[in-house]
Parts: sequence; C-alpha cells; structure tokens
Amino acid sequence: MAMTRTSNQINMFGQLLKTAAGRQKLAAALGPSLRRRRDYLSIARKALMVETLPDGALPIYDKEFDETGRSFIESYVVGEEGGDVIVRRNPKRVMVPTFEIASNPMIPITQIKERRFDIVARALNLSKATIGETEDKYIFKLLDVIATKNTANGAAMTDPVKNPDIMLGSNAITVNALATGFGQVQRHDLPIAWIFMNPVDYVDILKWTDNNVDRETQRKMLKTGVVGYIWGATILQSRLVTIGCFYILAENEFLGVMPERIPLTVMSADAPQLRQIGFSVFEVLGVLIFNPSGVQRMFKSGSASAILSL
Repeated sequence: MAMTRTSNQINMFGQLLKTAAGRQKLAAALGPSLRRRRDYLSIARKALMVETLPDGALPIYDKEFDETGRSFIESYVVGEEGGDVIVRRNPKRVMVPTFEIASNPMIPITQIKERRFDIVARALNLSKATIGETEDKYIFKLLDVIATKNTANGAAMTDPVKNPDIMLGSNAITVNALATGFGQVQRHDLPIAWIFMNPVDYVDILKWTDNNVDRETQRKMLKTGVVGYIWGATILQSRLVTIGCFYILAENEFLGVMPERIPLTVMSADAPQLRQIGFSVFEVLGVLIFNPSGVQRMFKSGSASAILSL
C-alpha cells in the first residue's frame, strides 16, 4: 500500500533529524526560542595557560628555584574528583590531579516534534554552557582560597610573597583604589593581565571616563566576555564573581596552568528504549595556581567572601 502524505512527511522529518544539517534546515523554517538570558560564557580559563596533554603524559610541572636552589611559594590545585583545594608547600614539582566535568542532555522524541525550534542544538549549547559555568566555579574557588589564606595568615601589604585582601569603602570603586590593587601585584615584578568582576560592579567602571577605560563593543562582549581594558589589563565580567569582589591577576605564564586530558567532547548517547535522543558532553582537566603573588582580591565594605560551592 502506498504511503500516505502524512507518512511521507513523518519519514522525511525523521531523516532530517538524523543530521545537524537537517536539523538546521528544520530550525530555519521554525521560530526562535524564547530565552530568559544569554548562555553562560566561560571566562576564567583565559587567566590560565591551557595545555592539552599528549596521550599517556602526566600533568607534572617543575617549579622554578630561588638563589639557594630551593623551590619557592605555595601551589594550589583542585583535588581528585574535583574535591577540596590542596596546598603544596614549597614543592620542587607539582602533580596536578585531573577530574571530569560532564553533562548528559536527553531529549524526548515527542519534544523534538512539538518544539518550534531546534531543541537538539539548544540542549547541546546549554550543556556546554553548564560545563563552562562549573569550570569557572572551580577556578574562582581556587582564587578565593588563595586570597582567604593570605589574609587569614596575617600577611601585610609589604609581605614579600602574599597579597592580603584590600578592603574598599562602601561607595563605587575609584581609579585610586584600583591602582592600589595593581600596585600590590606589580610590586612582585608581575605584569597584570586580567580583572574579573561581577556585572553589578562593572557599573562603577561604566561611570569612569573613557580616558581611563578602553571599552569593547557590546558584540565582542557577548562573544568573549571582554568588556574593556584598563592600564593594559583586560576586564571580564561573570555573575559567578561575588558582588562587591574584584580579582586582579597576573599574566597566564606567571599565574597558573590548566592541563586538559580530554578537551570538551560531545558523544552520542541515545536511549532508544526511552525514545530519547541523548548526548554525553564532557571534559577532563586539572587546575593549578602556582603563584599566589599573582592574585589580589579587593572587597567593597559590607561584602563577604563567598567561596562557591559545587
């Protein structure tokens, strides 16, 4: 018996769903999804040296030595399975534990046919954004632990290695206050490359004159997270940074490393018995900050340190 028109349409629909190009063709004929906000954009890895590990290679890094031939300065790593931060004191070499960050989106076939946008592509994009968000939480947590230990141990502004927190007034951040933070990192002969802050606090910077800040276009901000530059350092914003908190960081080569065992990977993980299209989205990496001298945290009055929970 010849197939009916409806059967032909269902068959053609099924063929289109099998490929990315087919889904894109379908999505082009449908309306856009109604989104609450833009997807999270991972920014914290920009501050680290990202190294893809060759097969079988161990993430081991030798530390430089001082004039006496000994290693110097503590190193901080995220523990096994993404656990607590581990402090390595004056190590000659550092072994960086790697851990997995994963997301497993599953999309019922019924939803694919009901939604008037490419729900498969959206699910993948959201999974990648979730992994980037988790990755940033690990890095910001590491920065918080370093800054908190520096301050808790009673480090002074003249400490030869550690930078204690700088407490600001309750008003908007000023040019003079930020310059003080820059000076704390630069006194260790470290060039400054990055400033991380919450979008709420970037409002303070927006009120500065363009003589102080070289601002980026809105289009580039949405794609890269970069909102501007000040005194040669790149300003980035993330909602994961505690409101009222700022991080001033040295250049990558003087700050930390992110060894990637497996870069961001997408694998098919369908569940035919449940009539679902699925994916396994994951990466395996480690996080090391080997130079606490390259980390300066600043707080507005009334703000509290909030180490992010995972």
